[in-house]
Amino acid sequence: MKLLPLRLSDEQLTAVEDLAAVNYSPEKIALYLDVSKEAFLSHYYDHMSDIRQAYDKGQLQAEFMINQKQLELAKSGNITAAQIFLKESERVRVDNIRKQVLFGNED
Repeated sequence: MKLLPLRLSDEQLTAVEDLAAVNYSPEKIALYLDVSKEAFLSHYYDHMSDIRQAYDKGQLQAEFMINQKQLELAKSGNITAAQIFLKESERVRVDNIRKQVLFGNED
């Protein structure tokens, strides 16, 4: 795939992280940044691009913060939080096994 020209500043990449953390789609992020949707998406679909790295990082950071808070609540005795945390832990474990079976050591 040929990447369309697009260079984002550090501030724009931080905005990508922040918007991805609150589950904005790549199309909406391109609109928010006022950049070409086609160029943005061509970089987003390249898993090695700065844009894709920023998007994935934003989502991962948000997921971490949520899971961390869920763990804190579970440890403090919140039964609902414990159930949610355990359910998410099992989902991740199964997903990791599925990826290992299908793809070996690759992500």
